[in-house]
Amino acid sequence: MILMMQLSAMGLSFLSAVSSVALLGVSAYIIAAASLQPELYTLALPITMVRACGILRAVLRYGERYVGHDAAFAFAGRVNQELFSYLARVLPLRRAGSGENQGMFVERLNTEAGERRNLYLRGITPLTVNLLLSLTAGCGLYLSAGFGGWWAALPVACWGMVLLISYMGEKRQADIRLQCGSYRRHLLDMQAGLPELVATGAGAWAAERLDMAAAGLMEADRRRGRCRTLTELAVRLCLVLTFCGIFCRLLQVGSAGAICFIETAVMAVSCQAVLAEFSSLEEAVRALLSAGKIKSLEKVENSVQSREKSSIMKDNKVGLEAEHIVFSYDGKNLVLDNLSFVVHEGEKVAVLGDSGSGKTTLFNLILGLWQPDGGCFRGKLAQGGAAVSAVTQSVYVFDATIGELFQRLCPRTSAAQLWQALELAKLDEVVRSKPEGLSCRLGRDACRLSGGERQRLLTALAAARAMSEDTPLLLLDEPTCGLDRQTASDMMTSLLAAFADRTMLVITHDEYVAEMFEKRIVL
Repeated sequence: MILMMQLSAMGLSFLSAVSSVALLGVSAYIIAAASLQPELYTLALPITMVRACGILRAVLRYGERYVGHDAAFAFAGRVNQELFSYLARVLPLRRAGSGENQGMFVERLNTEAGERRNLYLRGITPLTVNLLLSLTAGCGLYLSAGFGGWWAALPVACWGMVLLISYMGEKRQADIRLQCGSYRRHLLDMQAGLPELVATGAGAWAAERLDMAAAGLMEADRRRGRCRTLTELAVRLCLVLTFCGIFCRLLQVGSAGAICFIETAVMAVSCQAVLAEFSSLEEAVRALLSAGKIKSLEKVENSVQSREKSSIMKDNKVGLEAEHIVFSYDGKNLVLDNLSFVVHEGEKVAVLGDSGSGKTTLFNLILGLWQPDGGCFRGKLAQGGAAVSAVTQSVYVFDATIGELFQRLCPRTSAAQLWQALELAKLDEVVRSKPEGLSCRLGRDACRLSGGERQRLLTALAAARAMSEDTPLLLLDEPTCGLDRQTASDMMTSLLAAFADRTMLVITHDEYVAEMFEKRIVL
């Protein structure tokens, strides 16, 4: 039923476009014929046809909107039913590690349903109608005297060229938008780490980097505007050149006497009307590319099922158990008081709490850097040392190159694992952008990096050690510090997917990051 409605809407849209061309063509006939001063009664029928085409175009356009939108919303309703059936299978999201809470996830799926609706209304329908219109125009030219062979293929060739130009322009703008996002992330990263850079004496260098990032962002915005303008100009130029080619051929054929003056005028105006319809192809390409960005639900669902399967397999295996942990630094003021929790193998846990609540202290106790005043840790993962890959606060970074740092702290890490770790920490682009690459020196305590870059480097080191040493437990202290929301979500999603079979404890202050985890420990 929906398919029939969609086909009917396409048919009505095509007939509406034909009536628009016919309206202009008959108008051209009246003007051309009137210049020859014929008897008035001979123009009565064309005048009536103009009025009929005008009314018919309005009726057909209304019918196309009515049927097309009805079909699109019926299609959207079916998509929404499938989406909410899908939601019932994958929620709650904290077991999916998707990087979104329930509200964000539902909002994204509704947005994608709207994108699918727009794909039909603004993408497939204009694309198909314009193709049919170009084929009809080509057939009309082929049947006309003097327009055989490749001349008749000009409308279809123009349709293809406009489509190609629009696609290339939109792809280029999408690439520039990614560059804009990279510059914005760099700005946020540098701004978040500016106090640390100033404290280490790198304030002037940091200010210069901020200026460079801001200049890069402005230049990327300008390039995106220029790209949009050039795309529009290229499309218009393609339409103008095609019309000029057809018009010159019409003049040539008319001069040879193959067609009369009135036929020349009618065909010229009709071809111009057909080519004018191609301007909607830019928006159609944009709608198609937007729909192509929709995430695969099957991919997400498979990820959810694999994670749930892994969790179910390990639910009965206790990896780390804290029993009545008590700790203080001075023997008087308790940082942790009677803390107890259980973490199963393969489980992902977010550790939350106010500043000074003992989150980093808990990590140091798990690592064995401190011993609790009371209570104990039990379980397979309560070993510290070789069983753990960790990033904690107040870690000193040696003045070495990035490559040397990995070789020193993760000697078994291969080159592939090193770059994979950098990619997981969303630091690979930063390293590649530096002229020295992995040979870039970090400076004293990584003073040549911003605070966010420094934290991501530590996360990459922990990830590399986890991969090369096959450690079953990862402890990450504020790995998303200094990152914007989208980059932080992408990084955590990558880490959760890469270490789906490992136990992970992550300290975070961000609620949207905590929503990605199966369990929370609130201190």
